[in-house]
This record gives sequence, structure tokens and C-alpha cells, in this order.
Amino acid sequence: MKFVQRQRAALADLLEELGPFAPTKCEGWQTQDLAAHLYVRERRLDALPGIASEFFSGHTERIQNLELHRQGYLPLVQAFREPGWIMRPVDDLVNASEIFIHHEDVLRANGRAQTLTAKEQQHLWPLVKVLARRAQLRHGGRLLLTRTDTGAEHPFGQGNRTVHLTGLPSELLLHLSRREADVEITGERASVEAWRAAITPL
Repeated sequence: MKFVQRQRAALADLLEELGPFAPTKCEGWQTQDLAAHLYVRERRLDALPGIASEFFSGHTERIQNLELHRQGYLPLVQAFREPGWIMRPVDDLVNASEIFIHHEDVLRANGRAQTLTAKEQQHLWPLVKVLARRAQLRHGGRLLLTRTDTGAEHPFGQGNRTVHLTGLPSELLLHLSRREADVEITGERASVEAWRAAITPL
């Protein structure tokens, strides 16, 4: 079973177990809101603009609420167990990070945790580098990523005011999606503050 499939199944099991009113790390969302989000991003093409842009977020929120009230929480969770038609062709490429991050959003909000294997950490590393590059371009300075499990390093950008970002790939990915994460950030104060401001949520 692929990483994205394992994360999808585990998240669906967790959502089913906790029910619709459990907390998540997504600000303002309970598990029912997250379930509706996961459903519409894979099955409602008209909801996608509001996921990508704050300008259309109200429209997407209305669609999520409509599906939640029309179908109910558990049917949305059951539907999520299989990738929807929008994301199915790119499930492994696009959903690996999205579903892992939302799985952590629910786990951590409810005092739970998962342990990834070395192979799973390696699977996340390319995704980390993609998000790091996006943030580094916004930041404009030099970034040095370091993995704490293997010691591997990856530099981005140029300049002599380097921001050092260190952690497991899983924690780096959470940090790069603007979640609380077990990472170490070092560098000049202004550079670190600019780095934090450059990160956009997923």
C-alpha cells in the first residue's frame, strides 16, 4: 500500500472514531468541517477556487456546509476513503502531503501521534523540498535544510544571511505548511522573522 493510501485510510478511521465534533489544528474547524473540506476538494470542481484563493473562500465554505448537511458526516468520511475524480490521476503526487498534514491536524489536536518509518520519511523529503523552495522564493534569502534522521542537507538561494531549518522531513513539512512542528530555526533575527512571514498555510 502506498504512503498516501495508508494516510488516507488512517485518517478516515480516525475521523470515524472521533465523530463530527472533535477538535482539529485547522483554526475554527471541527472534524466535520475537515471531512467536508476533504470531500469537496476531490469531488466539487466549483469549490477549488476558494481552496486556492481567499477571495473565493466564502463560496467554498458554503459548498462544504451544503455537502455536510445534505449527506451527513459519516457518508463524507466513507467517500473520502477513495480518491475523488478530481484528484485521482494525481493522488500520489498531490495528496500525499495534503492528507498527511490533515491527519496530523486531527491527531495532534486530540493528543495522539503517529510514528513514520524511515521509508515514509524519505517519501516526504521531496515534498519538503518543493514547499521549502516556494517559501524561499517568497523569503528571498538563503535557506539550508537539514534532516535530523540522516543528516542530509539541501541549500536554496544565495546570500550570506542563511536561515537554517532542521528537523525530520515530517516535521519540516508541517512547519512549511504553517503548523506547529518540532523544528529548529536559526539565523539572524530579522532573517528568521522574514522566513516565518514567507510561509503560507496549506
